[in-house]
Amino acid sequence: MAEKVPCNIVVAHEPFSLTVGKEEEEFVRKAAKLINEKMDSYRETKKVHSHQRLLALVALDFVMSNLKFDAKHNDLQMSVTGKIAELDKLLSSVIE
Repeated sequence: MAEKVPCNIVVAHEPFSLTVGKEEEEFVRKAAKLINEKMDSYRETKKVHSHQRLLALVALDFVMSNLKFDAKHNDLQMSVTGKIAELDKLLSSVIE
């Protein structure tokens, strides 16, 4: 069982006391920092001050980034799978 550690963070001026796996703590802290930084950026550039609207924009931005990453990952995976199939055919023809 993974060791659990306390992790106190602040997201959008809201404190959270979490218990997370030791290997996840760094990711939780980085995620909170990125959310807060993105909120500050939107507050300055878009002149949005509502925490609810800022969080909605940040969520939209991060989900869009995740979807783009997933699409690129799937394309790369299909490309690699295709190349492996080509190599397999080539090797099969050489062996036979």
